[in-house]
Amino acid sequence: MSSGSCAGAHVSFRAAAARPRRGTAGGASASTAGGVRCRASSAWVRRRARAACRARAAADGDALGGDGASGREGGSGAAGSGASAASVTAVAVASDVPSSSSWDAAAPAPLSSRASRARPRHLAIIMDGNARWAQERSLPVNAGHERGVDALRTVTRCAAAWEVDALTVYAFSHENWKRESGEVSYLMTLLQRTLVDEVDDLVKHGVRVSVMGDLGMVTKELRHAVRNAEEKTKRNKKLLLNVALSYGGRQDVLRATRALANECAAGLLDAEDITESMIADRLSTRHLPSNCREPDLLIRTSGEQRLSNFMLWELAYTELLFSKTLWPDFGETHMRDALEQYAARKRRFGARNDGNEEGAEESDEHDTS
Repeated sequence: MSSGSCAGAHVSFRAAAARPRRGTAGGASASTAGGVRCRASSAWVRRRARAACRARAAADGDALGGDGASGREGGSGAAGSGASAASVTAVAVASDVPSSSSWDAAAPAPLSSRASRARPRHLAIIMDGNARWAQERSLPVNAGHERGVDALRTVTRCAAAWEVDALTVYAFSHENWKRESGEVSYLMTLLQRTLVDEVDDLVKHGVRVSVMGDLGMVTKELRHAVRNAEEKTKRNKKLLLNVALSYGGRQDVLRATRALANECAAGLLDAEDITESMIADRLSTRHLPSNCREPDLLIRTSGEQRLSNFMLWELAYTELLFSKTLWPDFGETHMRDALEQYAARKRRFGARNDGNEEGAEESDEHDTS
């Protein structure tokens, strides 16, 4: 992508971003002789400008791991008045980000008293629908992945504000390696860039990052970004953001059982002594606090109703919620509604309140005991 094209994207983004923003001093933007200056976080502006550049390049067929788009027409980038309609659309989509996705936005409104009392300690999310979101707008798939990062930032802010202890997100599955190599390459780069761009804000807002999965399969640059984010945020205590990367639930259980089999073969353990807790202690979630290794609530977006090899051991008694909203559109309102629905459910873990062994739910009141 030419420097002229990137510069054009920066100009387009800054013009679109210049508007009053919540959570900034005075709540208003300021004007200068040379144009309009936005008071939004400069780091956030730089991130969105880079996203506009990348989306513009993707629309012109020049992004990493393009989605089958043809190469650029002409010998130079689509800069200035020569920008294509597709480029303008991509820049507009990248720039039209809800203000709530900024770390500097006003804090989410409090939950209702019921939802606050019965909030999940551990929330897990299968972030699904990026490709469909992009396709519905005639954009490259990569534009959907970019917008998905904004949705994750919003949800992370909400989880922290509403005092959820742990948030686990399914970023890249073991089966995702079967995707077209260009998209995989782009996702690896996007994940790396997101960790680098967001780490200072994560530190500032008390979010601790941890990553689980087979990191031996990802790029060395991404591994470095993971270790750097984990190291910089290790003292944070407000929210644990646990990212499932190159992760598969079946593969995780297989590794745990192999470890136990090796201990038995070495004479360190009798097979009859193996317990559920021994298996749990060898799963990827063993680094989570013992009281929230198993999610209380799982949300899957985009209308699909399956687990897709995600935390199969840990989800045994998790409440499931399937949202028709595509992940890039999932925001504070959807998150709030999900927690309200969770608060209205009654969890028994196989038992009845009257002491009988098992049965269907009989009440919509949430059992907080």
